[in-house]
Amino acid sequence: MIKLMAVLGFAAASLAPVAASAAAGEVVVVGVQDGGLAAASLMSRNYESAAKRLAAPRPDEANDPARLINLGNAYAGLGRMHDAQEAYRSARFAPDMTLSLANGEEASSRDIARRALGRLEASYAMR
Repeated sequence: MIKLMAVLGFAAASLAPVAASAAAGEVVVVGVQDGGLAAASLMSRNYESAAKRLAAPRPDEANDPARLINLGNAYAGLGRMHDAQEAYRSARFAPDMTLSLANGEEASSRDIARRALGRLEASYAMR
């Protein structure tokens, strides 16, 4: 399995309430030198830039679970919950990859996508 690095990022309270609750505890996948996963944009909460970069993948990136997870994070940060759900669901069914989290834990990309989807669905229930 391919290993990528991931770092946990937390949404600021200044975001819109729905977007903040959906993006809280998000996992931002990093580790690509060319910035192809828009990690810098996500970490700086520039969700519009991240979404633009991640929404139009190269053909070899269409089913990349790391890209799909970050795309879901960008959409959640923008308050586009339906689009975020779709991205996380797609990541759950993409080829499985092992991602290394900032806390040293390694997890399946499918598990990370499932947890992200669960947090997003929990934010709907909290409304």
